[in-house]
Parts: sequence; structure tokens; C-alpha cells
Amino acid sequence: MAPPVLLDQLLRERTTALLQSATDYRRYAHHLSSRLHHLRKTLKVRRRIPAKARKSTSTAPEDATTTKYKPYVPTETELSTDKRFAGILLLAAERAWAHAMETKATMENNAAGAPERKQHILSRLAKARKHGAVLESILLNSDSATNSFTDYEILQVVAYNALLAATGDLESRNYEKAVASYALAYTGLSGLVLALATPDASDDDNDMADLYRDLISSTVEPALKFSAIQIDSSSRSIAVLALAHKHLPTSPVDKLVLSIAKDEAKAKELLSGKSDAADALSTMPTIQWRSHTAQLRDATVAAAILAARAADETLFSEILFPSGHATKKLSLRDQALRFDFALLAWQDAVDAVHNAITEATNSSIDEPQKRVQELYVVSTYANYSLISRRIARDNVLVSQLRSALNKKQKKASTSRSVVNKSVASKFKAVTGIYDTILQSISQINELPGVAADEALSNALSSLQKYYSSLRLAMVASGFPQASVDASTYWKKAVDEVNSVDEIALNLDHTEDDNNAKILFNVDVPGSRKFLTAVADASQSHFEQAKISEEAKFEAEQNKGSQSFVIDTLTSAAMWVDKRTGKTKFVDLERLVDLEKVARLTPVPAKPVFFDTAFNFIGYEDGIEKEATAAAAASPGEPAHGRGKPEISAPAQQEEKKTPWFWSR
Repeated sequence: MAPPVLLDQLLRERTTALLQSATDYRRYAHHLSSRLHHLRKTLKVRRRIPAKARKSTSTAPEDATTTKYKPYVPTETELSTDKRFAGILLLAAERAWAHAMETKATMENNAAGAPERKQHILSRLAKARKHGAVLESILLNSDSATNSFTDYEILQVVAYNALLAATGDLESRNYEKAVASYALAYTGLSGLVLALATPDASDDDNDMADLYRDLISSTVEPALKFSAIQIDSSSRSIAVLALAHKHLPTSPVDKLVLSIAKDEAKAKELLSGKSDAADALSTMPTIQWRSHTAQLRDATVAAAILAARAADETLFSEILFPSGHATKKLSLRDQALRFDFALLAWQDAVDAVHNAITEATNSSIDEPQKRVQELYVVSTYANYSLISRRIARDNVLVSQLRSALNKKQKKASTSRSVVNKSVASKFKAVTGIYDTILQSISQINELPGVAADEALSNALSSLQKYYSSLRLAMVASGFPQASVDASTYWKKAVDEVNSVDEIALNLDHTEDDNNAKILFNVDVPGSRKFLTAVADASQSHFEQAKISEEAKFEAEQNKGSQSFVIDTLTSAAMWVDKRTGKTKFVDLERLVDLEKVARLTPVPAKPVFFDTAFNFIGYEDGIEKEATAAAAASPGEPAHGRGKPEISAPAQQEEKKTPWFWSR
């Protein structure tokens, strides 16, 4: 059998539907109609039944739409037999609420026809409240022996009906009834959280408890406080828990909460209206920041600041000002994680003060100017504390990165002039953190009341110069030591740290000594000494590199006038130039004059293919024929000889004209 449709399922469906606009509410209402129709069909019930065919019950609505038919209402027997019958009333109530919210969202975007739409909203909310009241009456008045619903399920129905009633009372501006309904809803929902939030709870229970908490913080608490303030302006100084206990109507919700709560002590604390947060005003009635004193009139703000101070106690004792040896064993990473708890607590305090200022500004009740000024003082105090701890956390992160950076630099080769990529990324990360610190200091300067405090402004200005010098030093460390960029940035860092006013940093924070220790606890003399030493060393390296470059350039220019080492083997390796008076050394780049060494040149030779050509041309045969012809003409001369045979002048001219290649 499917589980009954109760508050937990409706909240899940609201979350899934992402209700923001009128279209979302309209789509959600159609979905509820479909579910309601399917449930009626499954349970085989009619939407309206004839009046004669049904016996009148005390739980039936008095007003019927017609005289012949009445709306269907499940009986106690049906509810004890099948819990799904409760979904018929709750789905109808949720659908009426969705129609009301759709009209309200439409009216916010379009004010035309506001009176008619306002009346439609109230009628839909009244209808939803009527369905919820019918189911609540059946469950609370039923016999415990025959009732199959648990106390947890009954409390869901009571809380849901209280929410519907409170929404309708707030829309009709009936604040007295609204504050009572919201007090009942607050107590019921808190009881449901106590029933689910247990150490051994499942993931589904934890998710459901988160939905209840979100509904309490986003809807119930603001509306409860607003309604109470409209009745009595002094309710602003009362905690929400105390307000809920003060305006809680007579209801069996106390018994239900005690029966389902796993922690009886927390349940009694909830029902009694007394807690540490509720007593915050008596514990901390005023706030002292610098020369300003502000009285805390809002219990929520006081509780948030008390919680933040409680988180600071662990932070101060373990990290910032450790007193024992065991606390010093914390790693830098663990120290950074410990800051998160304090930062979250102070962020909650800042949000609480911001909400209080918004309520005081937008409230219909005329707030005294003194109260608004006090809220701004508390806002400055909370933001100042938050930013101070953020800067302290950033300093811990810088220490962590510098530790890792030193290890990487030791492993890196000292002969490299360019920093490797891993070390460069660390330099970039540390520089980014210093940028964040400088932005945080600028945020402090923009807080109300800081600009008028001359001593604090001067101290923040000096602090900004101090961190600016550290940032410039980190940028300089990213360049090669002998480069002009490194020397320039180191010089700027020294100029910044020299301009820091140490006297201005010694502020009188007798009222708030912790913030002074966190924010202005800097070692200016030590940083100045370190930066000056490193800057001088960098400048010396840069000058030596510059002299070496100049010497090399001069050697290149005077390369032709210098002698070679091979020609001056009998001279000393170091001598004093009589013309310039400078000491000169042997130039190892001019050992031998390579220009005097004979260069290799190709030797002229006859190509091979000419020899091959001679073998096929038959050049010797042609000479032999000419010699034979000449011997026939002159018998007294030998036919062969070492000399060349004589040829007549015309024959010589003809031989010149005819190439030897064509002699064949």
C-alpha cells in the first residue's frame, strides 16, 4: 500500500516543482488535480455524493454547494482502514493553496483588478484551511484504539494546517491570529526536526529534516517575528523561540512533540521557550567597538554574535594564541580549516544584522533614529571581525604555500635562470592571496564609521602598504635574480615597507583586543630588514651581470685590435692596459686566427665522362689517316713520329672550322 499523502510528500513536491512564478503554481495545481483524480479513482469515491445517501457527520462541512449533493469527506472508519483517504483532503487543500499563490504572483506583476484578486486569494486560502481543519479534527478527536495514524503523522497534519491558517491570517492582516498560527507551526515543525535529526538517522530522514529547517528559517521565523512586531514593537528584542512560546495557543502539539522527540531535553527546551539564544540579550546587552557603544535590542543578532564569539574561543586557543604544546602540532592545512568555523559564525552574525537593518528600514512602524544608528555600529563591528579573521586565515595560507615553495626551490637546479612552472605557479598563488588581503583591507575602509576614525584609517593605510610590499617582494621573487625586473620590484618593495608608519599600527584596542592582535600583529622591522637585504643582493647581482655584459660587448667591439693567444704565449695571462688602466685577461674566444689557416679548395680535374667519350669517338684513328696521306705525298718523311705532321694553311683553317667530335 502506498504511503499517505502528508506534509513530507507535499514539501518534496513543492521543492521538485520549483515554485517561483505564476506559471509554476498553475502547473503545480494541474499536477495536484491529476493526483487527486487518480487517488479518488483508486479509492473508488465520488467527488460529490447525494445528501440523502450519506449520513450527516459532525465533521462534514456545514455549507454545501447544492441542496442535493454534499462534498465527500472521509470518515474516521475509512481513515483507520486506509491512510490514503487523508490524501483526498490534503491534496485538495494544497491545490487551493497553489491557486491562491498563482493569483498572488500574477497580482505582483500586474496590479490591475487588485481588489478582486485579493478576494480570490483569501477565498482560496480559506478553502485550503477548511480542508486541513476537517482532517485535523478527525485525527485529534478519533479514538486512540481505532486511530491508525502515528503521533508523527498527526503532528504533520497539525503543522500543515497551522501553516495554511497563518498564511490566510497574514494575507488578511489579522496579525493576532497570524502570530498564534505561526507559533503553532514553528513548534510543530521544530518537533518534527527533533524526531528526525538523530545520530542514527537515515539519509532520507536527514533530507526531510533539512526541508523542515528550510521552511522554518525561510517562511515561519520571518513571518512570526513580523506579525509579533506589528502587535508590539518590543517583540523585536525577543528571540523567535520565546515568541513562539509566548503566543502558542492551547493545542495538543506539546504532547505530540514530547512523544515523538528522541531528545527529551531539547523537546522541553523547545516547549519552555528558554535556550541560550533566547537569553542572549541578558548575557550580552551591549557591543563596544572603538569609541562607539551600541545596545543590542534584537535577540537574533545577539544570539548570532554570541555564537560567533564562542567559535572564536577555539580559534584563539588553538591557532592564533596557543598556550599549550599540543596545539602547536596542528598542520598549516588544519589551521586553515579551523578558521572556517569562525568565519561561518561571523558570516551568520553579519547576515542577522543585515536582516535587522532591512526590517527596521522597511517596517511600517517608525523606528527611532538611535536604534538604526546602533544597528549600523553593530554591523560595522560584525563585518570588521569577519574581515579580520579572513585576513588571518589568508596569512596562514601564505605560510602554507611558502613552506611548499621552499621545498620546491631546494629541489630545483640552482644553475637555471628561469624558474620552473611548478615554482612559478606557487608564486602566482601567493601573489593572488596578497591581492585578496589588500581587497579585504579596502573593504574595512568602506565600512560605516571607519573613515571618520582617523587613527584607524591611518593604521589601515600603513597595513595596506605593508602587505603591498610583501606582494611586490613575491612578484620580484618570480623573476631571475640578476634581471632588471627583479631589481626594480625589490626596490619598490623596500620603498613601500619604508613608508609604513609603525606608530600608527600600535592602536589602542582596549575594548576589542582580539581584533587588534589578529589584524595588526605584523613584524614591520623584520620585514624591512629582510627586504632591504634581498634588494641589495639583487641589485649587486644585477650590476655584476651588467658589468659582465658590458665587458663582453666591449670585447666584441675591440675584437680586431686584440691579439690572439697563440701569438702572445710568452705574455702574462693578465695585464694592465696602459692606455685605459684597466686589468685585462686572456680572451679565450680569440685563441687562434682562423683567417690565416689555408682554406680547403677543390682541385681541377677532368671529368670521367670525357675519357669515355674519347674511347668511342676514335680520335686517334683520324690522326692516323691524316699521317698516312701526308706520307704518300712526301715519301722521304717517316709516316709515324713523335712530332705532329705538317699541314698546309688551308687544311689548318679547315681543321679549325671542323670540330674533332665530327671527324668520324
